[in-house]
Amino acid sequence: MNPSLEQLKALLAAAETGSFSAAARKLGKSQSVVSTAIANLEIDLGLALFDRSARYPVLTEAGTRIHQEASILLAQSERLQAIAGELAAGIESRLTLAIDD
Repeated sequence: MNPSLEQLKALLAAAETGSFSAAARKLGKSQSVVSTAIANLEIDLGLALFDRSARYPVLTEAGTRIHQEASILLAQSERLQAIAGELAAGIESRLTLAIDD
């Protein structure tokens, strides 16, 4: 049970766009890739993340909670990549001091 970043990106895109096909367009993937990623994520987590009974999928209560955590995780992943890029480019961390009388 180790969700991949790609699965989490598919979850966020589907939740934000309101459909798996729109999520696929946003991610530049096929609809079947997004559907499979979300289905596998649901299997891995043992949770139904979307209610598919209506025309468009809607996050379940569990899906809403996982969506929140996935957002945080992906933001941290982007931050990690940015820091790694800065370090690889030789950019040092910045320290700012403010002194007040």
